Amino acid sequence: MDSRNDLVPASRSRRAIPASVIKIAFGRSANRCAFPDCAPVLLDNGVPLLEICHISAITAGGPRYSASLTESNGNSIDNVIILCPTHHRLVNKNVETFTIEELVRIREEHYERVQRALSVEQKHTTSSRLAKLLKLWHGERTNGNEEFWQQLFSDRPEAFSLALEGRAYTLSSKCYVGGKSFANTGGNVLDFLAQHSGNVALVEIKTPTTKLLAPQKYRGNVWAPSRELAGSTVQALEYRHSLISNLPTLAFQTPGLRAAQPMGVVIIGDLEQEEMSEDERRSFELYRTAFRDLKIMTYDELFGGIEMLVELLGD
Repeated sequence: MDSRNDLVPASRSRRAIPASVIKIAFGRSANRCAFPDCAPVLLDNGVPLLEICHISAITAGGPRYSASLTESNGNSIDNVIILCPTHHRLVNKNVETFTIEELVRIREEHYERVQRALSVEQKHTTSSRLAKLLKLWHGERTNGNEEFWQQLFSDRPEAFSLALEGRAYTLSSKCYVGGKSFANTGGNVLDFLAQHSGNVALVEIKTPTTKLLAPQKYRGNVWAPSRELAGSTVQALEYRHSLISNLPTLAFQTPGLRAAQPMGVVIIGDLEQEEMSEDERRSFELYRTAFRDLKIMTYDELFGGIEMLVELLGD
C-alpha cells in the first residue's frame, strides 16, 4: 500500500494489480471498507468511494515494504485490502500500529462479517420463498388440476428439494426421453427431469386429490393401488427404461446429460386427507417400498418436510 499513490487516480496507480484480483477483492469485501462500522463517502451515483490497496508495499520505501515480495506475489489477492480513502491514509501514516499482521486480521474479520451477513440474507430469502410455497399449498391443497401443479413446480423448483433428497439440481420440464417408433411417432414426454451430480431423477406428478388405493379391498386385508398410482409408477419406470435405452442418442443431442443410475420419482395423493385404515396404510407402504429405482412421495409428505425447513430457518 504505497503512500505515494494516495492522490493518484486509481486507473493509473492500481494498473499493476490484475483485474481478476480486483474483482475478487471487491467481491469478498461486498464493496465495503474493511474497517468495522466504516461509512465511506458515496459518489453521485450512490457507489461508495473505495480503493484497492497493497498491504505490503511492492516498492522499496513504501509502507510495510517486504523485500521478499515479488511483483506477482505483491499483486496477489493475499496482499490486497479494500479501504476507503480515509482509512487508507490512516494505515499508511501509522505503520507501527497497522502492521502486515494487523491489516490481514482486519481484512479477514471483515470477510467473516460479510459471509455472516450474506448467510443471514440467504437464509431469510430461502425461508421467505419456502413460506410462500407453503401458503400456496395450504390454499390449493384440494386443487385437482394437474396443470396447476405442473406450473407451480416449474415456477418454484425448490419444492422438489426433499423429493430429491436435498441434492442440488437443474430442473427441466416436459422432457423427451426417447421411445419414438421408426415412423417418428409416439415418444415419451416426462413431466420433469432433474440433473444432479452426474445423474438424473425423472419426476412424474399427479395431484394431491389423486386417490392412492382402489376403492375396494383386493382380498382379505390387502388393498390394491389405485389405477392412477399403479399407472403413474409404471409410466415412471417406462420413462426410466426409455431414457437408459436411448441415452447415447439423447446425450448426443443434449450435451452434459448424464444418467449413471436414474431415479424415478412419483409425487401423488395426500395421505392425511385419504385417512387410511391400518390395513390400507400397510398395503400402501408395502407397495411403495417394493420398488428399487422408484420413489413414491405424497404431497402432504413433501410439504410437511418444507414446513419443517421453514420452522428451522426461522429459528
